[in-house]
Amino acid sequence: MPKKRSLRARLRKAGIRHYDKLIHDQPKEWLLKNFKKGATDYPINISLLMRNIVWQTRERIQAGEKPPLKELLRTFWYMYIKPTLSRADVLADDTDQYIQLSATISDMVTEREIMRYKDIGFRDNNKAYRKVGANANIILFSEKLGHQDFLSDIADKYNVSILALGGQPSVLTSEYFVDTVRKAGVNLQRSFYLFSIVDYDTSGWIVRDSFIKNLKFYGISNTRVVDLIHPDMLTPEEIKISRVTIKAGESMRVKNKNWLKEIYKRDYHNQRYLEETKRGKKVFYGLQAESISAKRLEAKLEKVMVPLIGKSEDLLKTFELKELDKAIKDLIIHKVT
Repeated sequence: MPKKRSLRARLRKAGIRHYDKLIHDQPKEWLLKNFKKGATDYPINISLLMRNIVWQTRERIQAGEKPPLKELLRTFWYMYIKPTLSRADVLADDTDQYIQLSATISDMVTEREIMRYKDIGFRDNNKAYRKVGANANIILFSEKLGHQDFLSDIADKYNVSILALGGQPSVLTSEYFVDTVRKAGVNLQRSFYLFSIVDYDTSGWIVRDSFIKNLKFYGISNTRVVDLIHPDMLTPEEIKISRVTIKAGESMRVKNKNWLKEIYKRDYHNQRYLEETKRGKKVFYGLQAESISAKRLEAKLEKVMVPLIGKSEDLLKTFELKELDKAIKDLIIHKVT
């Protein structure tokens, strides 16, 4: 494994340096002079400017020159970034530069690894949708906020951890969630069991995989995943009634193809319900998370989640081996018949 670059080297590569003057207070001429390197569509390099304002804010907080921000990321945009872009005459009408800021900070945290969200003290606007239970290593999560009430009911009943992602999972939310797990005294190296309520389609699985990736980045890498939204939860007739067409636009073509490969490997017996040929073209189908009732989801959780609660690592491994043995036997029977 190659040696990780020093923080100084990573900052230099990102074009980040110390400025004595407050960047967000400077006039247009100063901004143009200091942030024109690498500029393309605008007279200044906006990503470079954003990185330096974020880093300067972090510097000041870490040095005790100002208290932690304790504001939402969007508030930071209105306080520091938008006025600076406006003063430099680079505020865009046709591009959401707040999203660019969000992506820039995510890059500073996960790719460049030069800071954490908590270094600045950003608030998590998803805080109300996450909770760490006594059984912290058992995590029930949903793609959509609409499942929050169901998640809360399960958390109250079984004292497990829950998280409603609200679409694409936030790195910030994942950071604070894992910090809470760590503060609860849970060993992050132990086995974690994730039960997902995401759409059974390409986009849903991207959300699921992004969340798992975020957990791994923050130290939770020993994970087992159970997808609760699955054709096996419905009868063949119910599948045909509930299924929805997956968009097959050019940008999704490769992702859909990869998703179908995974389906063939894991759920080959359901494949016939998930695609058809119409007018010589393949039509692909998935399932919305809402197609499975709360009653069925809870029944499934009682079967696959409850046996894991309160078990030691050794007992969990024994349980997993039994489940694996059962799955192999079911596969053999299916192939024979």
